[in-house]
This record gives sequence, structure tokens and C-alpha cells, in this order.
Amino acid sequence: MIPPQELPIARTHSSAWSVGRVHLGRIRDDVPRTTGIAISPLGLSADAHAQATDALTQIWHSAALLNLGGDPVPVYRANVLGTRHLLALADHAPSAQVIHVSTAYVAGRRLTGHVQHVQEDDLREDAGFQVPYEETKYSAETMVHAWARNTRRPVAIMRPSLLVTDRPTPPGLPSQPLDDLMRAVDAGVHALSPGDKSRPLLPAYQRGRADTLRLRVAIDPGGALNLLQVDYAAQAMVRAAETLRSTTSLRTLHVTHPQNTTTATAAGALERRFPGTALVPVPELTDPTPAEALIVGHTRLLGYFAQRRTYDRSNLLEVIGDLADPKPLDEDYLVRALQDPADQPR
Repeated sequence: MIPPQELPIARTHSSAWSVGRVHLGRIRDDVPRTTGIAISPLGLSADAHAQATDALTQIWHSAALLNLGGDPVPVYRANVLGTRHLLALADHAPSAQVIHVSTAYVAGRRLTGHVQHVQEDDLREDAGFQVPYEETKYSAETMVHAWARNTRRPVAIMRPSLLVTDRPTPPGLPSQPLDDLMRAVDAGVHALSPGDKSRPLLPAYQRGRADTLRLRVAIDPGGALNLLQVDYAAQAMVRAAETLRSTTSLRTLHVTHPQNTTTATAAGALERRFPGTALVPVPELTDPTPAEALIVGHTRLLGYFAQRRTYDRSNLLEVIGDLADPKPLDEDYLVRALQDPADQPR
């Protein structure tokens, strides 16, 4: 039996949504009140299962395990087998539209170029993938494509990019992916010198000191990553799903920001978050210091700043009505997003 936390669910109206690992904010007025109910397809009697599924009008599959390293088996179980269970549930809800939340990173190792709106015939894996997470989301999409072809049901695949928020994550919800980057740099900043375990590598980690610790990181100084505010992603996906309710075919939408966030902007925000540090982009990290090695060991997110690709949003814009583009993600926003949760105002 799949553990309950890995089961796909259909959610009721709620003031908070979780897509991947990110809180999507309060969208009470936008979410239909009769979307569905949280159920497990396992362990229910036939009558209870039928009663639960017959009334469903929408099924949102936003559950996923976002893990850029470590054991790939749990990632496969959550993202691929979880999708299989979701589609099995949808088989018993004939009136329900299926909204599958994927990721823009099914594009894998395609680091450059313009990623066009992905139709069935150009969802591909020829470039390979950077991490197993991307591959599992690709595999899940292929399953959804096959299911949609066979059922002719209304299906929408949403592909958000890396979602961020400058507000505190509510208690009990997972942290945002950007926190992984903050923890990695924090580990490097507070690393101890191997010769003196009592002496921090950054003695001047206090405001007002002139000393600076230079931390080399293997990132492309000209690279960029697509970051998107969670509130915009939530509103756009809900609007798109409502517009596509009567579409008896699969539609794929890039839920992305019209402008990428540059390496320089992200580095500037990290340096402000950790005064006394300077991040130095290098093509290859050779002979790393203990602090630099800790940063590399703690996160693979930095490698995504090697990307220079952009995403077509034309299909998204067709179905979200008058929703304005998200505001630019500047350095000030990222500084707030990188705050320690304990220091953020509630």
C-alpha cells in the first residue's frame, strides 16, 4: 500500500494550495467551492468509493516530491506511481476535469533556446535530464498524455517554473525550494576551519565589518533561471482550469514568468542576505575550500543558473483572461524570500 502522504488527492475549496513543495497563497475567491474532496482510492468500500468519486467535477494533482539529489526511488514512487494512482481515481470520476501540475523542468538538459509550447509530439527526452526529479515528472506527463488520448476527457497540464514567495510559509507546509539554496550558503558561511574547529571561516559575519569571505560557486555568470511568484501561479492555474473545463482534449501550459531572473540578481540577493560574503561565479570549481565544498554538497539548485532558455506562454495567456503579468522579480523581493523563516513577520 502506498503511504498516505504519497497518494494523489482531489481537494476541496481551500484558502491555501500546495503545488510541488510551495505554498501558493490565499486564493479563496478564485477556487471553486465544489472542486472535490480529499479521498484515498485505497481502503474504501465500493459504495463509499463510488459516492466520493461520482460528485467530483475537478481533480487537481499537485502532489509531488521535489528532491534534486539523494535516493531516486522515493521520487519515483511519489511522482510516477502517485500519478498512476491519480489517473486510476479519475477513471471512477467520469465528470471530473483533471489538472496535472507538472514542471517546466521536464525540458531537462536543454539549457538554451526557446522552449515552445509542448504538444504531445514534442514532449521528448532526447536531451536527457539533470536530476531524477525531472525524469519522473516527464514520465508522469507521458502517462497523462496516454490517459487523455484514451479517455478524451478534459485534461490540463500546468508547468510552473521555480515558485517563490516573500511571505512566511504557514506552519505544517513544506518550505519553498529557494530555502534549499539559503541553507546551502548558510552552511558554507558558518563552516569551521579544519585547522581550528572553534574558529569560523567567516570571522566577520556581522554587519559593519570590512572583512569579506569570497565564496566561489560553479555557475554561469550570464545564466538565468525562471522564477515565478506563487500567488500569480495559483491565480493563473485556477483561471486556466476554469476556462478549459469544456475542452475535450489535453492542453499544456507554461506557468512561467515572462522574464528570467539573472545570476547577478540572485547573487546580489544572497550577498545582502549574508553580509560579509561575496559570491564569485567560476566556470569550474577546483580545489574548493571547506566552505565552498559544503555549498556544493548541500544544493544542486545553483546548477540551474546555467540555463539560458525561455518559455513560450501564448497558450497560458489565451486562457487566463485579464490577469496581468506578474511583477518583475528584483533583488529586493529575493532578499525577502531568502529570509530565515524565524525572522519573517507573521
